[in-house]
Amino acid sequence: MKKILGGVLIVLLIGLFVWRVYDVNANSFSYENKTHADQEKFQMGTATVSFGKAFVVNDADINKYATKDYFKQENDALLLVQLESTEKDIRISDFQLGYKEFVTLSDTTASSYEFEDGVYKHLVGFNIPKELLARNKTFTLVTPSKYWKNGARDVVDISL
Repeated sequence: MKKILGGVLIVLLIGLFVWRVYDVNANSFSYENKTHADQEKFQMGTATVSFGKAFVVNDADINKYATKDYFKQENDALLLVQLESTEKDIRISDFQLGYKEFVTLSDTTASSYEFEDGVYKHLVGFNIPKELLARNKTFTLVTPSKYWKNGARDVVDISL
């Protein structure tokens, strides 16, 4: 009986893991990218959103942005992306940053917002390998899958 329950539990855990990986990466292949420029305003659900610049924060400056030691343990640099939204609740932690085969989700430990001039000004943090930051390549910022619609997903190309 214990072996059967253990087997069912393992299958369930593997299924949950596969579902999450599929949700983050695999289903993105069935969507067409709708690319937006920096500062271009577009609708994301009921919010109007625009993306500003991206910048890298190094070493001691990470303490100003990250609320935990997670980023220090993983990397000595952090990529922050500025975002403006007419709504506060836009699932910041589900933004995806990609570069070729590399994809990462944003982390709320390095995200913040302030309300100014009628909009929420967010900083969205990403912990990415420093060798990718050193190359100064263009990354693709993908909106959360909750907002993908009609076979398209909103993306912004982020250049450092």
